[in-house]
Amino acid sequence: MTKEIQEWYKMPSIKECLVEYEKQDIGLIADIAKHGCSGGVSGITYYSETDAFYDEHQEELWEMIRQHSDDAGLKNGEFLQHISPDPGSLTQLRNDFVWWGVEVRAQELQDDSPAAGTKS
Repeated sequence: MTKEIQEWYKMPSIKECLVEYEKQDIGLIADIAKHGCSGGVSGITYYSETDAFYDEHQEELWEMIRQHSDDAGLKNGEFLQHISPDPGSLTQLRNDFVWWGVEVRAQELQDDSPAAGTKS
């Protein structure tokens, strides 16, 4: 990992990570919000990177899962099936959690931005 990537993913919250990601011209929050992470997001593409991101942000990710489970009227385990329907390993599960959490936070940032109401 490059120094820039290490810095952006170590911010205190996932939203702050995304702001730093865009600030450093690594990528665009709007692209993550629209296209997700599966196309490749610098710094959380490989399992080693998503494992490190998970370790850094697992408390926030689990809080997000609890909140979204409650909002959907589901138990955590039921909701997890929507995030990772058939993980082949703990590593794949953690990867799915990270990508889901980053995508959700990117969408929230987009929804909160002043330009969110305009069409391009």
